[in-house]
Amino acid sequence: MAEMDPRARDPRGPDPAPAFVEIPGDFLRSIATDNERIPQLYFCGNTLSNRIFWLRLRWIHDLLRRHVPRRRSVLDFGGGGGVFLPSLSRLFERVTSIDLETREAERVVERYRLANVKLVRADIATAELAEAPFDAIVAADVLEHFRDLTVPVAALRRWLADHGALFTSLPTESGLYDRLRRLYGVPRPPDHHHTGFEVEDFLEQSGFRRVARRCVPLVVRIAPLYLVSAWRKDVPGTRA
Repeated sequence: MAEMDPRARDPRGPDPAPAFVEIPGDFLRSIATDNERIPQLYFCGNTLSNRIFWLRLRWIHDLLRRHVPRRRSVLDFGGGGGVFLPSLSRLFERVTSIDLETREAERVVERYRLANVKLVRADIATAELAEAPFDAIVAADVLEHFRDLTVPVAALRRWLADHGALFTSLPTESGLYDRLRRLYGVPRPPDHHHTGFEVEDFLEQSGFRRVARRCVPLVVRIAPLYLVSAWRKDVPGTRA
């Protein structure tokens, strides 16, 4: 049975702080395929691992609320299985998600009846998005998968509005990260070509400036597993 549209508002007035939507693990497990666009860490039996993995998106959700006052449009860049779409649908008038594969995301859109979400099945390197530029772009655990970072970063700069903000989540691939992988039997994906720190350095060299950072599992940078950051393009006249 389809769930209520998460953008539905209380009749008493608009919700200034829409809640984050954590999709039930049983549903994600039922639609996940072997393409890894819905990683098992979202629904595996270890509660601590689940919470830590969801925390990446919770931090991005909080940063979106703090750094994007104009919430007309957002791009879920490499949106994968669509696990963030219900939350983004609450925050923004229009949501676009682009990925090479959209089967799981289609199931999420159907279950939550996300009428303001558009799924684009295309290659980021060659796609043209008529909806651009966007007020915000989310790139959650996607940039490390590109061997050549110039390809996705060029698309990010092209599709992000000058007033907009980019939000990234990146695995650090630290020694602690590797030990936890071994502990829980989760191998490092062969297409993780960069650490989170390397990707952030590249963004800074490519004309982005970081305006906020959170770390997972802690807010401060103490043995982080993931770096969650907000960025602005260096555009004349846009610095605070």
